[in-house]
Amino acid sequence: MRASLLLLPLLADCAAPNAERLYLTVRRDLEGVGGLDAAVLERQERRYAKFVSWSEEGLLETAEDHLWAAAALSTSDLTEHLTLAQALALKAAEMGEERAFTVQALATDRLLWKQGLPQRYGTQIVYEPVLQEWRLYEVDPLTTDEVRKAMGVPPLAELLANVEELNQGGDVTEALRRANVEWPDPTEEPSHATSYGVEDDR
Repeated sequence: MRASLLLLPLLADCAAPNAERLYLTVRRDLEGVGGLDAAVLERQERRYAKFVSWSEEGLLETAEDHLWAAAALSTSDLTEHLTLAQALALKAAEMGEERAFTVQALATDRLLWKQGLPQRYGTQIVYEPVLQEWRLYEVDPLTTDEVRKAMGVPPLAELLANVEELNQGGDVTEALRRANVEWPDPTEEPSHATSYGVEDDR
C-alpha cells in the first residue's frame, strides 16, 4: 500500500479534454479520509479509462494535458496505466513541462514496485504490518542523488529522514505528506473554464 493513498464513452469529435479537472478528482479521492472503498475504486477506474481513451484518440494536445493525464495514471495499480503514464510524462517533458520529470519518476518507481523490482528514485514508501512501521521501498543503489535532482526528487538521505519522521508519530497526515514525493499541484483554478463533458464521477 502506498502512503499517499498513495471508460466512459468517447467525447464528441471536437470536444477537448479537461485533463487538469479530471486529475484533480483522482487526487481528491486518493486523499480522502474515508479510504479507497468500492465506490471510490469504481470511480477511479472510470477516470483512468477516460485518460486512456483521450490518449488513444489523440485528444491530449498540450504539455499540461499530458502532465495531468500522466499524474493521474501514475496512481493506478495497472501495469498498462503506469507504462502509459511514463510515456505521457516524457511527452509533457519534451513539450517543456518541467514537472513531468517528477511524474515520470513516480510512475517508474510505482511500476518497478508492482513488478517486485527495486525502485529507481525512491518515491514509494510501504507499510510493514509485522513491524508496524513505514519504510522506503527498496531503492536501486546505482541511482545517484544527481539523477534524483534531475528528476525533481529529493536526495536519498532526505527521503529516508522523511520516512523516519513518519514513524515517529505526531501529525500522521502531515508526516505522510512529507514522506511522499508529491504529485504536481495546480497553483490556481483549473485552466479550462468548462468541463467539456467530464462528469463529476460521483
